[in-house]
Amino acid sequence: MSGTIVVGYDGSPSGKVALDWALRRAEATQQAVQVIYVADTSWDSEAFTAAPLLEQHGELVLSKAAFNADTKAPHVPVTSRVLSGNPVTVLCAEAESIGADLLVVGTYRKDAYERLTTSAVSVRVAAAAKVPVAVVPDLPVSRRLGVVAGIDGSDASAHILETAVAEAARLGEPLHVVSAWTVPPLSMPDFTDGSELYDALEDRARAGVETALAQIGPDHPEVEIRTTVELDAPAAALVKAAADASLLVIGSHGRRGLSRFLLGSVSHDVLLHAPSPVLVLRVG
Repeated sequence: MSGTIVVGYDGSPSGKVALDWALRRAEATQQAVQVIYVADTSWDSEAFTAAPLLEQHGELVLSKAAFNADTKAPHVPVTSRVLSGNPVTVLCAEAESIGADLLVVGTYRKDAYERLTTSAVSVRVAAAAKVPVAVVPDLPVSRRLGVVAGIDGSDASAHILETAVAEAARLGEPLHVVSAWTVPPLSMPDFTDGSELYDALEDRARAGVETALAQIGPDHPEVEIRTTVELDAPAAALVKAAADASLLVIGSHGRRGLSRFLLGSVSHDVLLHAPSPVLVLRVG
């Protein structure tokens, strides 16, 4: 790893929130920050190219970002670059090429339509990047406490927990481990007698949490850990648990080809509705 945090920055309010978040993290972890403005030339044609104007605008945006960084985090080494191309492809490629520890992007949520459109870049970056991605919503950061980890009992759960424990230790905050389970479509009460199925599903989810906890190392014994295993849609349970959290940690299974731009339904829904910064880990 390079000890570098890459930030995708466009000068928008959500971009500024994401940059401030990255600067605070870099200051605490003694990392460098590289701020990247991507001039989106994916719409250019042979008849007309906006690249020169977009790149010129990017230089202006980054000059203001540099002043903001010097003011808020004077001890953090900050560099900036203007690149051209598709924002998702460029950000992911740049983060991978320098071996970034983290790629940070902003997002904001208003109504349902805007959640589906303005969040597209951040969701696609989280799906495609080969490095961990932090998606930071344009929401107040004060009065937040705790790290939430979402696990499902898969082989990736231990890695997610280890990262979440380290984040909680860094922040000096407690860790809340959440695992949600659901009932198979044709196993509702009308089709199932008694509670045996429900008990078995809950026991399996609880066993998955206990197994994952047993696999994490003893590096941070000071972190207070509590667990929740509940009957709920996983994305809904995580969004609810992270309502006042400092950070939500989830996993995304790596894919190849065009499918690498698609998140699983849980991760996708969490990012569209996330009430806190979300750290997406590449797993699998």
